[in-house]
Amino acid sequence: MKGQTEAGSKTVVLCVPLLADDLVTVRLALYGVAVRVGLSYEAIEDLKVAVTEACNYAILQAGEREPLPMLRLVFTLRETELKIRIGTDSPDVTFGEALRPVKLPQEGAEALERLEDSPIGLYLLQALVDELRMDPGDEGEDASEAIVLIKRLAAG
Repeated sequence: MKGQTEAGSKTVVLCVPLLADDLVTVRLALYGVAVRVGLSYEAIEDLKVAVTEACNYAILQAGEREPLPMLRLVFTLRETELKIRIGTDSPDVTFGEALRPVKLPQEGAEALERLEDSPIGLYLLQALVDELRMDPGDEGEDASEAIVLIKRLAAG
């Protein structure tokens, strides 16, 4: 993990292997960063679920390929928000599908059980953050496609 200060913000970068076992490390780092920025307990819990869902999305795409891709999280702490960029070092792991609009059935809870290959995890991700977008990446260190989650601090 490393950090740097940029024009009124603090950036923390975490790189871990793209394995489910390393999500504990991701969640602990997220907790520390979110406390530092001043998010409420409820907002932190929402973010932990959203970040876990986004990481799981990447893990499922990566499968068991060798060499194992690395998961790269960039936490940007600002006065009004926490921005989390989640990407990998593999061009094969994409997040565009996460931005597909999700429509839930109107029939109620029973209909949710009938959904196969449902984007319900992505629905949760969309519902738990204030802003969600896909970052196509560039030619630098963040070259791969990534998903960006933004949680704003409550006014008050």
